[in-house]
Amino acid sequence: METKNSIVLIVIALFLGLYIQYNQNLFFGSNTQLNEINISNRDFSHIKSQLPISHMIKLTDNLLICSGIDIPKIYIKKEYLSSNIENGGIYLYNIKKKEFEKISLDNYPKDLPIHPHGISLYQIDSDNYYLYVINHLIRDDPTKNEEKIEKFNLNINKDKITLYYKNSFSLSQNYFGTVNSIAAVNNNVIYFTTENYFSLPCYSLNDENYIKYFYLVKYQLYQLFNIVFQKLNIKKSYLYSYDIDKQEINLINNSEGISNRGLAYDSKNSILYMVRAFEKDIKIFEISRNVPNNALLIKKIKTIYNMENIYYDEENEKIYGGIYGSINELNELDKSYLSNEDYKDITVFGGFEEIDVQKGYDISDIMLFKNELKGISSGIKNNNNIFFSSTYQNELLIYTKK
Repeated sequence: METKNSIVLIVIALFLGLYIQYNQNLFFGSNTQLNEINISNRDFSHIKSQLPISHMIKLTDNLLICSGIDIPKIYIKKEYLSSNIENGGIYLYNIKKKEFEKISLDNYPKDLPIHPHGISLYQIDSDNYYLYVINHLIRDDPTKNEEKIEKFNLNINKDKITLYYKNSFSLSQNYFGTVNSIAAVNNNVIYFTTENYFSLPCYSLNDENYIKYFYLVKYQLYQLFNIVFQKLNIKKSYLYSYDIDKQEINLINNSEGISNRGLAYDSKNSILYMVRAFEKDIKIFEISRNVPNNALLIKKIKTIYNMENIYYDEENEKIYGGIYGSINELNELDKSYLSNEDYKDITVFGGFEEIDVQKGYDISDIMLFKNELKGISSGIKNNNNIFFSSTYQNELLIYTKK
């Protein structure tokens, strides 16, 4: 009898979590919709990619480094519980040729899956870099899933790129599915953000039913609490530093946010920028050269719209970011994905915001559009082009100024 009652309670909790998750407006109210800005002489082009692109980095005037990961399958359909999910990869986008190329990961262990999210470059010399990659490591046994940082040597020869795997650093299962962005400030210290407070619960599909029910409820509570935290402005998302030599993780003071996302590093001035999604601001930290693993908050600047990932252009001293959309819009995308509706009837705003560091962090360029690309993750300006990626759609959006 007690077992039956437990199962009934579990089922009720499961449906309650689902109901609240997909009817947020009823419980929390709706976000104010963004107003579309008319763009004169706009010219958009769409380039198909193998997977959704999470993060982009400008390597040269002709090359973008991109992380490809099927986030909707991992997070929305919960396929992180299955090792059958397609591996992600690191991609090179050639601007002149308008082509994607999947970069071979030389020396990478054949039995080690890779699902790259945040990426960061650290320059060694003119042709050589370290590429650091956040890997949501999904194993054959889901109870052993973990969050890792993968380190590669990146060599560039004209427009050809080689990646050679060096080693890995484990952040443990406690961070699995929570780490969003990464920034290397030297060859030993890396910063990363956690976008959610709760890690994804990991269990085996072969477990007994009562164990699976327990984890299903735990997953719904994970989703529900993250939504509640976002809606009630509860800040349980943080910035951390990781010391490779000491294998130590350090929580950075004054870094709390509702959902911390993108990181960008100004190596000339030792300044780290961190986006707080859904709070319309960027926190600015100073990195001490003597104590590089303990960033100091020095300023906070407001943005016009919500952004997810950012890129710092050292040559022009500007911050570029893709405009993300509201919590409710993203929730509608999730529901559409689960219903296999391909986002057809979902209206989602996206865009680009540029911040001029030289002019006291003035907003120097802004654009907003509707439905050209949904769930924008990154935006980078290069000459007359602005490149947009999405964590929901397998394509790159390019806007060309005439």
